[in-house]
Amino acid sequence: MVKKGNIFLLIKSLSKSEKRYFKTGLGEKAVNKNYLKLFNVIDKQTVYNENEIKKVFKEEKFVKQLHVTKIYLTELILKSLRNYHSNKSINSKLINLLNDIEILFEKELYDLVYYRIKKAEELALEYERLPYLLEVLNWKRKLYKTKTGFIEREGSDLVKQENETIKKLYALNDYWNLTLKIYDYTANKKSFKNNPLLKNEKYATTLQSKILHYHILFTTNLINGNSKAAIDSITKLIELLEEHPNRITDDPGAYATALSNEISFLLVNKEWDKIPELIKKVREIPATYKLNSKSKFAVRLWVRLFNIELEMYRDKKDIARGIVLIKEIQEFIEQHNKAVPDEYLLFFYYQFAYMFFLNKDHSKSLLWLNEIMNRNFGRLHEDVQSYARILGLIIHFELNNIIVLRYAVVSCRRFLKKKKNLQEFETILLRFFSRLSTVHKDEYAELFKKFYKNLFGGKEIKVSDNVLDYIDIKSWLESNMRDK
Repeated sequence: MVKKGNIFLLIKSLSKSEKRYFKTGLGEKAVNKNYLKLFNVIDKQTVYNENEIKKVFKEEKFVKQLHVTKIYLTELILKSLRNYHSNKSINSKLINLLNDIEILFEKELYDLVYYRIKKAEELALEYERLPYLLEVLNWKRKLYKTKTGFIEREGSDLVKQENETIKKLYALNDYWNLTLKIYDYTANKKSFKNNPLLKNEKYATTLQSKILHYHILFTTNLINGNSKAAIDSITKLIELLEEHPNRITDDPGAYATALSNEISFLLVNKEWDKIPELIKKVREIPATYKLNSKSKFAVRLWVRLFNIELEMYRDKKDIARGIVLIKEIQEFIEQHNKAVPDEYLLFFYYQFAYMFFLNKDHSKSLLWLNEIMNRNFGRLHEDVQSYARILGLIIHFELNNIIVLRYAVVSCRRFLKKKKNLQEFETILLRFFSRLSTVHKDEYAELFKKFYKNLFGGKEIKVSDNVLDYIDIKSWLESNMRDK
């Protein structure tokens, strides 16, 4: 089903240079064309509004068949994007070469076909584009048939090469199948047990297969609690990728993910001294591998790194460095506001709030929590939104906003109930803050002792590790119990 706003999303996704290329490509004669007028009107909108478009063009005949103009405009934009990005990726280069081969073959310019085939074959082999390689080999066969004195040996070698390529594709497909099964490891555990693909690297006949081989080993060992095997696998994966810099330039995401996975592993195991070197390595990816520093990949790389770094300072209670980093992140968000995903904005706002909470700067902490409350994050990471509301209760108490605390408890309960059924821990926590908002200060000490005993006094009340990771409730209670 085609959505009305698709053309709007397509236009809004264009960079300034892509828009300029599109308009320049249309030429001067296109100035008064309907599709360009439509492009300019949609480009100025902040939210897609078709009724507004119809009002603007109410005197134009084409408005009666607006959908036709939108389809035509979409095709023009996509054609422009294809031309603009025609040599920006290996796949694009191979597609262009295959198009050249087909055109030249039809014109019977076989010498030119030969050089295009040779170039495409080298490219497909170097970057392991196996489906494209099969297509190139098919054109190679056609070319051989046109040549006088066709040599049987060449035909046999070609068949052998095709068979080897198909075997590699089958093996790669098996590794991808295993990779996808990791998402439901419990249901698919038997698929991994004694699997020959994981027992021996020899079955990984391509670089991509080897990458998946080590990725699967890292993930499954991590799930099974085998830390040594997990870190060995991720280390081998990183070393393997670094041996193939062209592979990183072509697909930097795999390398960045591997480094991030190792950093996350070290974070969980509190091996903080090893993390700075890896962070430095991630920071240098765009410069080292000559990537566009303003690309979406580069922006996402930085925001992911910022989030990990903040998490490290939070866990270490290194508040001073955390607050310095917050300023750097704020500047980055201002410069790349539209490119920073909401997911990371939510994480950042929470991390900022918690860092200021650790610094006992409760007013600033509340400001960032309000950013979360006031911004519509929808169903995005509802767990983090829940932690923000729980932290808000603590902040209001610390600021002595007792009247506000009463309403905050009601709001927090409403949010938690809408998200899911209240857990026993959440029920006890809400009851505790509700009581704090109604009793005299003299009763605080007793309430804190009772709440602490309920959660950590031996009674089996399940408090999620994630909650304790995001909010150190135990330390906060102990601190207040000492003060009271």
